[in-house]
Amino acid sequence: MGSVNEKAKQFWSGEGGDFWVENQRELDITLEPLGEATLKNIDLSSCDSVLDIGCGTGRTTIDIAERLAAHGKATGLDISEPMLEQAKILAQAEGVENVRFECVDAQVESLGDTRFDAAFSRFGVMFFEDPMQAFSNIHRALREDAPLSFVCWQSPMVNPWHFLAMEVVTEFIDIPKPPPRSPSPFAFQEREYVEEILVTANFREIEITPFEMKIPWFDGKDPNQAAASYLSINPIISEGLAALDNEGKEKILARLSDLFSSHQTDGRIVFDSATWIVAAIK
Repeated sequence: MGSVNEKAKQFWSGEGGDFWVENQRELDITLEPLGEATLKNIDLSSCDSVLDIGCGTGRTTIDIAERLAAHGKATGLDISEPMLEQAKILAQAEGVENVRFECVDAQVESLGDTRFDAAFSRFGVMFFEDPMQAFSNIHRALREDAPLSFVCWQSPMVNPWHFLAMEVVTEFIDIPKPPPRSPSPFAFQEREYVEEILVTANFREIEITPFEMKIPWFDGKDPNQAAASYLSINPIISEGLAALDNEGKEKILARLSDLFSSHQTDGRIVFDSATWIVAAIK
């Protein structure tokens, strides 16, 4: 039997992490407004230490660090070594010194001796094999009355950026559906499940608020380039694509390009999105 979260570690330190590093700028543009809406639940000006869970390439951790009280520090955790290396490069390039990045699995590993004033995550908490264990670990790392705030996707069916593209993909490639609640971008689509996790981990004053907004995807790319990028996001899609002949590859690329063209607004590819913004107190 492999170690805990081994598949996630392999993916995010391999193809998944490499893709995010290569596409860091455009992905941050897509997700930035959703992260900003989530940060409104935390008074960063009163915090000396903030934990950023699943920080990826570090944009959120750096932004948090720049808003902290004097001498405050932001700590970004992730299991992706290539993404953390990119985070360190980004922080150094921007001259932000009150950050640290650590390759730590928040489900099972120690989060250090620091008791954080707040914890935050932008789409970084849906991939744990045992989320109840993970959030119990996060709970232990917070000081009393510290806030937790994170954002996660609602159902794929209310996120057309995903389900419309997957409708196209599955016409050509057989994509297995993950079991409900298994580690995936949509693991936390059920509001009741999220609440159950947090209650079990002893969080209180839990608020789970629906948040909908239009977001840009594949910034700076035309629909054909965007279609190629979409086909690179998911390794299962990439594997299925490799098995197609050239005609099949051209057809799926053309269909996705048409989809993205139909969602262009002022030269940007824009889709509706639906998330949960989750807030709780230790």
